[in-house]
Amino acid sequence: MRLVRYDICGMTHTGQKGRNEDAYTVIEIADASLLAVADGVGGEVHGDRAAQIAIESVTAAFTGTYRRGMERGEIRDLLASAFAEADLRIREAAKSEGRMGTTLVAAIVTNRCAVIANCGDSRAFVTGNGLRFKTREHTLVQMLLELGSIDAAEARHHPLRNVIVHALGITMTVDLYEEDLRPGEILVLCSDGLPDEAAREILSSGAERRSEEIARELLQGGLARSDDDVTVVVLKE
Repeated sequence: MRLVRYDICGMTHTGQKGRNEDAYTVIEIADASLLAVADGVGGEVHGDRAAQIAIESVTAAFTGTYRRGMERGEIRDLLASAFAEADLRIREAAKSEGRMGTTLVAAIVTNRCAVIANCGDSRAFVTGNGLRFKTREHTLVQMLLELGSIDAAEARHHPLRNVIVHALGITMTVDLYEEDLRPGEILVLCSDGLPDEAAREILSSGAERRSEEIARELLQGGLARSDDDVTVVVLKE
């Protein structure tokens, strides 16, 4: 089977806050690529440190454990273990450095299969002819949506839309997904500084562009709509 080669680009910007609490990585090993984005929890003193620990943990798990031809179930286990290790390391660091937490979304992509894991409100999208897949956000507003207490229009402008209910180092959970990427589709990982509406608009016309161009446009779209840090990682054939 011919190995699928991907065009991957990651970018981050501090925005207007003066300190970037996001972190990301892109690593390629053997027949697989790791993409990950972490966003330190706002309001916690060491959010940037927590984000860096999360990225270091998932990177170490990938470089130390991944081997060519791993089955999907093994990759799921790898990511679940990496998230648990990151959570443990952040909690240990908090004992001496002060309370901290972070979101984390990560994907291992091999030959058109993406195994995706997330905790918090950093997100993964798969888009081709429109948005086909999006990870579930661990937010209060998402819970209210699922309960039927609010509708999608109310959710977009809800005053508590940035309140998350799960984060590494605080209350961890991890959702795992498997997505088969079709030719021409784009996988995007991002922090919550990139609003959904900006991502949908920009990704609707991304098929013919390189990942760097798409990433730059997503970054600019996020910065135009938010004063938060913005981080994006884009993967396409």
